[in-house]
Amino acid sequence: MNGWFWSFVFHTKDTDSTEKLDYFSAFSMVLFSFYSACIRLLGSQMSLPSIAVSLLCMGFLIYHLSYLSLVKFDYGYNMKANIFVGALNVITWLVWCGLKRRTLPYVWKCALTVTLVSVSILLETADFPPIAWTLDAHALWHLSTSPLPLLWYR
Repeated sequence: MNGWFWSFVFHTKDTDSTEKLDYFSAFSMVLFSFYSACIRLLGSQMSLPSIAVSLLCMGFLIYHLSYLSLVKFDYGYNMKANIFVGALNVITWLVWCGLKRRTLPYVWKCALTVTLVSVSILLETADFPPIAWTLDAHALWHLSTSPLPLLWYR
């Protein structure tokens, strides 16, 4: 909810603060999805690998937000970081789906959602001029991803 809220605020009122909150929230969503996939894969018990993943994700989040806030707000770096973590996220969820496909009947929904999110990223990375001065690639990306939580949680 936080990520979608700040995206709405930023696209309604474009300021330095709302832009940062949008970008930071979006990255935290991608990183938290990766973290969730890792914990699902490793098990939720307080094991050393689970603790290590928690610390690594927290450390990377702090580094990423600090760099963008205190050093340089670098759009290219932010996009690369999101794509990198997003790719790890997709791989981790698909591995989990592969391991659980025989025991959990709903796993196909997870695999389909992750695949559709991956395909929708093409809209985010392949920018084109707005259609009718309104619908650009980013707007179509938002439109294409908005129904996916219904598949994920159904």
